[in-house]
Amino acid sequence: MKDIIVFEQPVNEHIRACLRLEHLFQQAIYHLRGASQWDSRSTLTAIIDIINLFDRPDLKNKLTKELSRHLANLSRLEHVPHVDNQKLAAVLLELEDLIDALHATNGKLCQELRENEFINTIRQYQLNPGGTCGFDTPAYLLWLQQPAANRIAHLAHWLRMLETCLAVVNMLMKLTRQSSVPVTKVAQNGFYQAALDPQAPCQLIRVAVASELNVYPEISVGRHGICIRFYALNINERASQIQQDVPFKLTTCIF
Repeated sequence: MKDIIVFEQPVNEHIRACLRLEHLFQQAIYHLRGASQWDSRSTLTAIIDIINLFDRPDLKNKLTKELSRHLANLSRLEHVPHVDNQKLAAVLLELEDLIDALHATNGKLCQELRENEFINTIRQYQLNPGGTCGFDTPAYLLWLQQPAANRIAHLAHWLRMLETCLAVVNMLMKLTRQSSVPVTKVAQNGFYQAALDPQAPCQLIRVAVASELNVYPEISVGRHGICIRFYALNINERASQIQQDVPFKLTTCIF
């Protein structure tokens, strides 16, 4: 089986935020397993970036509205024939729990972490390139010298404070990605264009390409259509659109 690379293009702000949060959670969880100081730095950097993303005052409301929209849409399937009602009920219950958890959160998400003075100090200096050097943040330097088990325990505790945020992101991305099935397409001379139904707003575009082709897409999405251009990887010169046909799988996530 060929190795496949999936490229994703968000079409609205809440999916864009979810993809960024998903990326940061993956980074944090991956480096949490490492014992080195650099692993701890990477984990805490990701946690701080997550806090910064949730600084947007409207994001909590947008995520709540999106969960509610999915809940309403899926609830209509309860009496549709051939639907697995047991799985549907589990998803509906999880959506309701997540909505309740967001409503129960006072103020912005991650508020408890925002009030942590140690994290706040690092957060402020992290805005500057190289700002978390030892001479700027001596407390951070000392913390990094602690035994790995202590650092990992602190980081795991801080990540647990973000469990609701992670669950919301995972649920929204799972429902979005599973909303449509991939369709095989061919980009002739490296170019593909197609119309979209403006009455069914697209949430996310997914382009799956065999890694052996060594190409990547630039995806443009508008209300009425999608345009994809494929480029060969070139790290030394300006990339140009390839002139060969490129087979790929396209998923237009509309749910």
